[in-house]
Amino acid sequence: MARALLEDWCRIMSADDQKSLMVMGIPVDCDEAEIQEVLQETLKSLGRYRLLEFLEDTDVSMIPNEIQGKGGIWKVIFKTPNQDTEFLERLNLFLEKEGQTVSGMFRALGHEGLSPAIAHAPQPLLPMRYRKLRVFSGSAVPAPEEEPFEIWLEQATEIVKEWPVAEAEKKRWLMESLRGPALDLMHIVQADNPSISVEECLEAFKQVFGSLESRRTSQVKYLKTYQEEGEKVSAYVLRLETLLRRAVEKRAIPRNIADQVRLEQVMAGASLSEILWCRLRELKDQGPPPSFLELMKVIREEEEEEASLRLCSGAQAGSPCRRKSPGKTKEARLQPILSQTCPCSVQPKGSPLRAFPGFLAQQLGQQTQLPE
Repeated sequence: MARALLEDWCRIMSADDQKSLMVMGIPVDCDEAEIQEVLQETLKSLGRYRLLEFLEDTDVSMIPNEIQGKGGIWKVIFKTPNQDTEFLERLNLFLEKEGQTVSGMFRALGHEGLSPAIAHAPQPLLPMRYRKLRVFSGSAVPAPEEEPFEIWLEQATEIVKEWPVAEAEKKRWLMESLRGPALDLMHIVQADNPSISVEECLEAFKQVFGSLESRRTSQVKYLKTYQEEGEKVSAYVLRLETLLRRAVEKRAIPRNIADQVRLEQVMAGASLSEILWCRLRELKDQGPPPSFLELMKVIREEEEEEASLRLCSGAQAGSPCRRKSPGKTKEARLQPILSQTCPCSVQPKGSPLRAFPGFLAQQLGQQTQLPE
C-alpha cells in the first residue's frame, strides 16, 4: 500500500520513482524546518536531493529503512531499481509458458493495446496534470537556469491555476521551485498568515522582487517610446504593448482606455506610410478603437502590401513615393493628435513628447505638462 502511494505520488508530481523516497510517520505538529533538519542529517550521505526526488541515481544500500525523528521512528519507503524488471521478467516467463505474447494478452482483455485503453478510460482515472515551475531564488546573482522574475511570475500565475489540488498543496508545490531569499520570503509570509493563498504569496513576491518602477515612471516610459531606426511598425507596436500592459498593471493607465492610448501612441511615435496613417486615422475617427490584435492585423496587412510593391517595382525608376505621416519629426506627428483631442494642449518647443496625448491627459485627470 505504501509503495503504491509512492508510485501514485511520483506519477502526479512527474517525478522518477526510481530516484524518489517517501517518509512516513512524521507527526502532524512537525513543521517544515524540523523535517528538513532531520532529513539533512540522516540522508546527507546520499548527496544532493530534493524533498521528493533525488537529482542523481542513488545506491539503495545507503538508504535507511527508518529515521529517528520527532515523535519516534519515521519509516522510509522507496522503490528498488529492479522491482519493475523482476515483474516484467515474471510476466514474460508466464506468457511464454502459456504460449502467449503481451499483445495477445491485451487482445484477450478486449484491448488492442495500451493507447485505446487509456483513450477510452474515464477522465477521473487519468493521471492528473502537473506542470512544474522553473526555479527562482531572488538572489542578486541568479543561477544560469533561472528566468528573470517577471517571466517567472507570469509563468507561475498561469500554472498555479491549473494545479488540481487544495490550496495547501499548491503552496507546497510552489515552494519546490524556490531557493535562497525567495524561499525565505515564502516561509515568512506563511508564518505571518498560515491561511495565505497562493495568489497572495505571488503578490508578496511581486512586492519584494518586482520592479520598483512607479506609476508615473511607467506612464512616462510608455509615452516616450518611439519607433527605432530600421524597426518595423509591427515590431514597434509589439514592444510598445509590453510597456502598456505594465503601465495598466500599475494603474498608471486605466484599462478601459488602453486601446485608445495604444492607437494614439502608435500614430504619434511611429513613422507611418500615408496609406497606413489614413487607415489608422479612420479607425480612430470611426471608433471604438481597435484591440491590440486588430491593430496588428491592419499594420501587418499594410507591411505585406508595401513589401509586395517593393518586390514588383524592383529597380524601376519613378516608383510611387510614399509620404510619411505629417511632418518629419515625432513632435510634429504628435501635435495633430494633441490639438484635436484636447485643444488646450500645447506641445512645448524643443521638448519631444513632453506632453501626454490629450485623450490620455483628460482621462487621467492629470496635468498635461510633465515636470522637467
